[in-house]
Amino acid sequence: MKGKKNDFSMSFYDNDERTMFLGFVHNTEKAIEWVNQKGIQWTHTMVYDRRTRAKVDRIKNEK
Repeated sequence: MKGKKNDFSMSFYDNDERTMFLGFVHNTEKAIEWVNQKGIQWTHTMVYDRRTRAKVDRIKNEK
């Protein structure tokens, strides 16, 4: 999903352990591509509204 200007923050988890936090995300698909290119292991990610900290979505790793 794409926001206006860094609307999201994302926490990546490997089962129950948080492996990566991105504080300013404009496009969640590109953020996932970047994390995969870096070789970071993750099972799911939580997407939050950066300003209100409300949970927006949960995305599972399909790989």
